[in-house]
Amino acid sequence: MKSLTFSVLPKFEIFVLLCIIHSIYGRMFGEEGYYPAGYYDSQQVQYEKIKTALTKLEHTPQWVSDWPDPSIRMGQVSGVAIDNSGQVLVFHRSHNVWDATTFNNRDVYQGIGENAIPEPTILVLNDTGELVDMWGQNLFYIPHGITVDNEGNVWVTDVAMHQVFKFTPDDKVKPNMTLGEKFIPGNDDKHFCKPSAVAVLANGDFFVADGYCNHRILKFSPDGTIILQWGISHGNSPFAFNVPHALTLAEDRGLVCVADRERGRVACFRHDNGTYEGSFSSWLMGGRLFSVAYAPVHGGRLYIVNGPNSLPTPVPVRGFVIDFSTGRLIQTFAPDEGLRNPHDVVVSADGSKVYVAELNPFRVYKFVDEALKNESRLEKNVTSSHVKPTATVEVVGSVGAGGGAWEWWSGALGGAGGAAAAALLALAALALLRARNTGKGYEAEPLVH
Repeated sequence: MKSLTFSVLPKFEIFVLLCIIHSIYGRMFGEEGYYPAGYYDSQQVQYEKIKTALTKLEHTPQWVSDWPDPSIRMGQVSGVAIDNSGQVLVFHRSHNVWDATTFNNRDVYQGIGENAIPEPTILVLNDTGELVDMWGQNLFYIPHGITVDNEGNVWVTDVAMHQVFKFTPDDKVKPNMTLGEKFIPGNDDKHFCKPSAVAVLANGDFFVADGYCNHRILKFSPDGTIILQWGISHGNSPFAFNVPHALTLAEDRGLVCVADRERGRVACFRHDNGTYEGSFSSWLMGGRLFSVAYAPVHGGRLYIVNGPNSLPTPVPVRGFVIDFSTGRLIQTFAPDEGLRNPHDVVVSADGSKVYVAELNPFRVYKFVDEALKNESRLEKNVTSSHVKPTATVEVVGSVGAGGGAWEWWSGALGGAGGAAAAALLALAALALLRARNTGKGYEAEPLVH
């Protein structure tokens, strides 16, 4: 009797077969909470769904069309930051561009031996859009991320050099700290591979998104000693990243949040130990999220910019605002002509001003939330006049099926007892809401190279 023999399929054919199976099952069983029902409807139906969804969002903050000064010239704008005086720092690449020929297949920059960008790569703009300072000439090759810490230090990353730099306020020529080895990519504690972003805690500890090759987040002490790292490049774990592209801190919540670009999510982790807390995503934002910023207003808000995508029906390229407490999209924003390739976003602490950097066209945009701006102005006036605020509870709509349950309990108990009961009910509701939205926490997994 002849025995049956089976030839082993080549790896490429197995890969193609798995892709086909994944596509079939993906269409049959969409990921709940990410793709809406009927996601694979016709393009016209999808366009109508997108249009309807956008109309339900508040279209704010509003674009400031005459900002900045149109005479200011810049190249690909990779990063934008706000310093402690409210001035805007724009990080751009001048005449350099990042394209398919910039790196070889080992992630080594192909311009080694050439001079650094001779023009100033960091432009400082004031509130009215005037150029008030510029620096960063003869220092960088392919600028990427930029941030300013509480002490006024400027932190930047350069993907060509695979390095992270810190500049103090009194020395914009020589970096105070340099991490990584110039032009040498790597994945150990002393090397990066195209690092994308930095975020700095109030105590001086800082995070680096080692984004394009290593798919990891690293935490350092103020002197540059590594404390912690997490991230893997594949799998369904919440620690699996596909280009961790930008970072933002929600220090009032004890979190660092990551724009996981190619997985279309913002993933948040405890900044003390890397424990996973939860993620934010939406079919309306699509599968590519380029940057995220956080403002501790109204319970916390995340400001996100997405990017071009190749979904069956491309979603609009815009800015979006998520209410951190509920996980709901509440606002959307874009200039009148729309966004094409947004790369970074930053928001003021009071949420009143938002800035978006765009790679192509070479632009930076300003948006203003007038409501939050007025709130901030009122708070400053109250503080300056030393008026003691009176606690009030404003109820909008009903609570649960009972309709007006909050008011009923407060009125029935009366006085201090009613206020205490209302406060307890509010805390309980917030606790339940947080438990429902943040999901399970996961301890940080070891880094897989």
